[in-house]
Amino acid sequence: MTAHDQIRKMLDELMGTGRDGSVPENLVPYSDPRVCRTFLLCCCPYDVLCNTRMDMGNCPKIHDPALRADFDKAQKERDHFFDIDALEHLERFFDDCDRKNEMSKRRLAETQEELSAECADK
Repeated sequence: MTAHDQIRKMLDELMGTGRDGSVPENLVPYSDPRVCRTFLLCCCPYDVLCNTRMDMGNCPKIHDPALRADFDKAQKERDHFFDIDALEHLERFFDDCDRKNEMSKRRLAETQEELSAECADK
């Protein structure tokens, strides 16, 4: 990547994709369903939990800082209610995490019972 490309990328992240008055033809708009709405709101669980025990890998949706800048600019003009979609996504994620935690607790309790039984037999 050349220095010119790096500067262009930094400007896109800072000012959005339409910073020079024209929007590239191949650009996906921030309102596209393929774009991660929780990323636009800075709370994507895939990013937040990266390198933790709950790491889930990469988000299957598009994460582009330039789209976040476009969204922030458009959000000042009118509310897009992406926060409602993000809340629903996070609630599903938390429910999944709670379910995994309960399964782990159950397995741990079973293992402790087995170990206690083995110790009692000795």
